[in-house]
Amino acid sequence: MRIPRIRAPKHRWHALVAAVFLVILGFGSIMMAHDWQQAELLDETGIQVTGIVSRVAPPSGNRNGGGLIYYDIAYPAADHRYTVTKSTSRYPPPRKGEQVCLEAARSQPRLTRSCGERYPNGDSGFPTLVLVTVAATIGLLFVTGRWITKRREHLAVPSAPAGAAADISR
Repeated sequence: MRIPRIRAPKHRWHALVAAVFLVILGFGSIMMAHDWQQAELLDETGIQVTGIVSRVAPPSGNRNGGGLIYYDIAYPAADHRYTVTKSTSRYPPPRKGEQVCLEAARSQPRLTRSCGERYPNGDSGFPTLVLVTVAATIGLLFVTGRWITKRREHLAVPSAPAGAAADISR
């Protein structure tokens, strides 16, 4: 007796694309929750400190002057001196020795954000994470719906014509 061979579905890309969307969705959600918790901690226990730019790193990789500029800010908090690295794309960039306003958390003095911003990594980062997460959710739902539709079409049994049933009974 021969066992019938089961053929693999033709549309294997559904699982791969769904997995990619699921990874993006998970990563984006975790990053959003982390940024939100840090912003809440800074709102509850934030203290304003004045830092001094101690080092400015030129943008790497782009010779036209574009890209992010990294700079170190040294600031005192809780009787210690801390240094944090920030990035900016604004022009003109901060210069060495320039004073910068920061908000630092009392319980975690290394957690800082620039004065006037809501999130530690900049105010443009959180909405970007939200948009990426929403897009990944929509993509995941679309691919899952498409996979279910194709799977149902594959499993549907074609109905026999009306005349075929009469021929069998003879």
